[in-house]
Amino acid sequence: MNPIQKMIGWFGDRWYAMSCWVHNHIPKKKVASVRDQKRKSLIFYCCMMGLPMLQFCIMYIGVNFQSILLAFKKYNLDMSFEWTMGNFKDVIYDYFHYNVLRNSFVNSIKFYFLTTGICLPTSLFISFYLYKKWKFSKQYKIMLFVPSMIAGIVTVTCFYYLADRGWPQLVKLFTGKEDTLGLLVNNETALPTLLFYNIFYGLAGNFLFLTSAMSNIDQSISEAAQIDGANIMQEFCHVTIPMIYPMLTTFVVGGFAGMLIGDYGMYAFSKTAAGSAADTMGRFFTEGVTANGAEIRFPYYAALGLILTVISSAIVFTVRGIMNRFNPFRDTKPRKKARR
Repeated sequence: MNPIQKMIGWFGDRWYAMSCWVHNHIPKKKVASVRDQKRKSLIFYCCMMGLPMLQFCIMYIGVNFQSILLAFKKYNLDMSFEWTMGNFKDVIYDYFHYNVLRNSFVNSIKFYFLTTGICLPTSLFISFYLYKKWKFSKQYKIMLFVPSMIAGIVTVTCFYYLADRGWPQLVKLFTGKEDTLGLLVNNETALPTLLFYNIFYGLAGNFLFLTSAMSNIDQSISEAAQIDGANIMQEFCHVTIPMIYPMLTTFVVGGFAGMLIGDYGMYAFSKTAAGSAADTMGRFFTEGVTANGAEIRFPYYAALGLILTVISSAIVFTVRGIMNRFNPFRDTKPRKKARR
């Protein structure tokens, strides 16, 4: 044995001896009692629940505290105010007697149900296609992902020139008509055109999350279904959909939460889309609070916001209960209480 090997062996023996000495002299960790474990669990639970509660108190109650009080005020011309419930009465009256508010409310519901009803199933099929890594899936993924990398105002500008400038030229080229209006300035075509825009650009955002959720499915589950004779459609309906059901619940419940406050891209089209025919609640709020002299109308919009919050909360909790009821992983059998 050469001197270098002897030196390495000597250091190895000393290192092992030192490790044994440290291990024998370190105080052993005491096993926590049941009471200590429950106390630590309670502390952990309070910390984890305290963070979202603190965020709710700061970001919702703290930020919106003035807005909540504003809903019960009525300003006079001299900017003095009085406490009243008249703002809520005005909102309800305007909904039933004026088309602007009612059209905005109805259009917001249309936008959500039509875009979700088309985008979500389509995104599911696209995501399943990408998840199975079929032919041209990589190229298709790039084609879908590239539009989401472009700034929203760029896509809006391109779509505006195509719909309002390009469409009349196409009609003139193929039919000879010269008085054709653009799709966005025409009251009859503004809403369908904007719905098409939201559906087309809504596909890219959904498939990223759905593809990621499908990638976490254990491959052995899909292989077991194929061994049992399941075809592609049966695998999609009975294996893939149940495994990503929590993600679908998040999509649906989160969509209902923003259904009545989203502008669905209307702010970017605010100077081009036709009047109230294509209004949504988001655009209604934006144009209302940014108009000249709108400060005196702030209590009205605050009251409208509270009403929409109550309606959205009721819808969200109802939809969440329905989605949880059909959760394939929900334990349907009630648990029996342990006897003491």
